[in-house]
Amino acid sequence: MSKVTSLKEAAHLIQDGDTISTGGSLLHRNPSALLREIIRQGRKNLTLIKHSPGYDADILCASRSLKETLCGIVTFESEFGLAPNYRKSIEKGLVGLTEHA
Repeated sequence: MSKVTSLKEAAHLIQDGDTISTGGSLLHRNPSALLREIIRQGRKNLTLIKHSPGYDADILCASRSLKETLCGIVTFESEFGLAPNYRKSIEKGLVGLTEHA
């Protein structure tokens, strides 16, 4: 039995309100295509747990898919600064944050 699935089918496994944790760190090795498909499918109220999200948290905030983050830092690294959509979402109270050092 093959465990290979399409991107669309993989994203369909994630439902509204689920908690997810993506691979990669900051801007490197994120499952970007999967994140975009999750957004295309209209998922909402997701919780992201990750030590150092960047692009993933930012794109989920931009699409209003993210409800909460449990993380250490969310940035585009020192060269590019803070993730802008994430920062706006936190400042406006649209996304909850539990920060771990």
